[in-house]
Amino acid sequence: MDRLSEQPAPPGKTRIAFVDIGRSIAALLVVYSHIVHPWVQAKGEHAPVLDFVETFTSEPMHFAKQGIGQIAVPFFFLVSGFIVTPIAIRQGHRKFALNRFIRVYAPLLFVLLLTSAALWAGLEPQTTGQAQDLTPWTMFTNWTLVNYLIYPQVVLMPVAWTMIIEVLFYLILLALLPVLRRAVWLAIGIELTFVFVVLTSRSALNESWSLFAVNVSYLPILIIGQIIWATTAKKIPLWAGGIFGTVAWMLYVFADIIDVGRIDTSYNLAMAIAVMFFLMGYFAEPKLRQLRVWTALSERAYSIYLLHALGIFVVLGLLRPAVPFAIALPIALLVTAALVEVSYRFVERPSHELARRLSRRVGAKRPPQPQDQGPTPSDSATEFAAEITVELPKIRMAQRPIRPQPAPSPQKPVSSQPGQPSQPPQPRRPYPRPQPPRGQPPGHQARAPRRPQIPATPPRRVPPNG
Repeated sequence: MDRLSEQPAPPGKTRIAFVDIGRSIAALLVVYSHIVHPWVQAKGEHAPVLDFVETFTSEPMHFAKQGIGQIAVPFFFLVSGFIVTPIAIRQGHRKFALNRFIRVYAPLLFVLLLTSAALWAGLEPQTTGQAQDLTPWTMFTNWTLVNYLIYPQVVLMPVAWTMIIEVLFYLILLALLPVLRRAVWLAIGIELTFVFVVLTSRSALNESWSLFAVNVSYLPILIIGQIIWATTAKKIPLWAGGIFGTVAWMLYVFADIIDVGRIDTSYNLAMAIAVMFFLMGYFAEPKLRQLRVWTALSERAYSIYLLHALGIFVVLGLLRPAVPFAIALPIALLVTAALVEVSYRFVERPSHELARRLSRRVGAKRPPQPQDQGPTPSDSATEFAAEITVELPKIRMAQRPIRPQPAPSPQKPVSSQPGQPSQPPQPRRPYPRPQPPRGQPPGHQARAPRRPQIPATPPRRVPPNG
C-alpha cells in the first residue's frame, strides 16, 4: 500500500479506486447470486433473462450451485488482509479493538433487530435450512457471531457467516501485534502455522471445534492479502512473499481436500479468480479514476451485504405469486435500496463517527510510542470506513519538484568614452535575413549585396596635353 501512496495521484483522487470498484462489483454479484439461486432456482421462477446470464457465467465456470457471486467473498477477504493489517499496526491494541467492534457490531445489531421483527411477524427471510429459533439467547449469540461456533447452530442472519471469519482475523492481529511491529515475516509464519494446526486437528475434539476449524479454513485468503501488503510495502522480500503466498494457497486447497465445510468443488477456482482480479486492480490503480458511483456503492457495501437478503426475500415472499416476478423483483430491489440507505445514513455512518471519536479519546490517554508509528499508506487524518472490514485512507497527492531556474549571467556595462559614466548594455538588433529573389527555388540562398568600394583618396586630375 505504501507503493500506492508514492505514485502520483490524479487531481481530486483521494481513495484507492480499485478497492472501491472491486467492493462495489462484489456486493452486486452477491445480490445477483442470492436472487438467482436461493429464490429463482429454488422456487422454480420463470426468469429467461437470469437463465441466459447463468448459461454464460455460473454454469461454465462451475459455480452452478452457489453462483458467480462466490468470487465476491474471497475478494472481500483479500481487501481485509491488505488494508486492515497496517491499520492495526498504526492504531494499537485498544484503539483498533474499539474501532473494529463499533464498526462491525453496530450495523449488525440493526440488521438483527429487523430480522427478528420479520421472524416474529411470521415473514420468511432467507434461510439456509438451519434452525431459526427466536429467543433472547439466540439473538445474543447471533449478534456476537458466537452462534457459528456453537453446535447445533441457530442462524438468524445467513449472510453473517463471513463476519465471524473477519472477527477471528482481528483477534489474531491483536494477539500478534507486538510481533507484527518487529518482524512481519515471523507473524505471518505464526498465522500459517496456526491454520495448519487447527485444520489437522479438526476432528480431535467436539463438534464446536470442528465448526471453529471450518471458519479458520478461510483465513489463508486474508493472509494472502496480508502477504501482498507486506511484499508491496517492502516489509518482507519478494522471495519470502512468494513462499508465504504459496504456503497459504496450499493450506486453502488442503482444507478443500480434507472437506472442511465445502459443499462443492468451486472454492479454489473462486479464490484464484479473486486473487487475479485483485492484482490486476492493484497494478492498474495509477490509471483508474475515482468516480462518485463507485465511492457511493463502496461506502454502502456493508449495508448492502447485510440487508439485501432480508429485503429481497421478505418483499418477494409477500408479493409472489399474486404479482408477476418481473414486477415483484424491481419492487423488492427498490425496498432493499431504501433499507440500505437508511442503514447507511442513520446507523453505519454515525457508528463510524462514534468509533473515530472514541478512538481519539483512547489514543489520547497515553503519549504516542515509537512502535505505534506503523506502516501507514498515507499520513491523512481522515479515514473512510466502508464495508465489513475496510478503512480507506486518502491517497497523498504527489507534488512534482520545481526545478530552480538558472540565474542570468551579469553583463558588464559598456562605457562610451573615457571620463563619461557607463551606460547599460543595449539589446542587439538581429540583422534581417536576405530573401531570395523571385523565380529562385526555395532552397536557394541569396547573397547579401556588396557595399560599394570607396577609394581612400580622391583620384588626381590630369591636365590635358601633359
